[in-house]
Amino acid sequence: MTMEDANAAIKDTIHDVHVILERHGSVSDASLAAVGERMKELAQRDDLEEVYQAAAARGERLFSEPEGLQLMLSHFPETTAVHTHGAWGVMVGYRGNERYRQWVREDDGSEPGHAKLHLVRDVEVKPGDVGWWFAPPNDIHQQLPEEGGSVELILMGNPPSPTRLYFDLDADTYTEATPAERHYPGR
Repeated sequence: MTMEDANAAIKDTIHDVHVILERHGSVSDASLAAVGERMKELAQRDDLEEVYQAAAARGERLFSEPEGLQLMLSHFPETTAVHTHGAWGVMVGYRGNERYRQWVREDDGSEPGHAKLHLVRDVEVKPGDVGWWFAPPNDIHQQLPEEGGSVELILMGNPPSPTRLYFDLDADTYTEATPAERHYPGR
């Protein structure tokens, strides 16, 4: 398989995702499950890491529309903070295993800096497993990779927000920051 083959497979996947979303008419459990099933085929390729490296060297993602779909290969070397992205998304496990946790807000969002979260999903993600989240305020999640880290193929409905919300579950608070500032709590 060549880089050209991989890039063609990425473009075919994006085309099919557009068709799936158009057919369903909205972002829903059914449409995102269908998108995830389509992405599983792409996640079986063993050359995505090579395409990722070439794209990263250019400062790009695997695929990016100016205000639309974003496809990336995301590496999680350690547990992330509980965070948002500002977009709906679909993930497929690519390498390694992790726990994926997702929350919803119980509060109404009216008090800046305060957030009471309720855990709604806590699942193991292995290569080929599919998961998704909805647009804000339903995009609160965390990755907890096993030793050695994990890699996910992730598709987002729009470019991720340059600043994100980072949650402190014990204090029922959040702060807004960039991923470089807060994504990995131990750094």
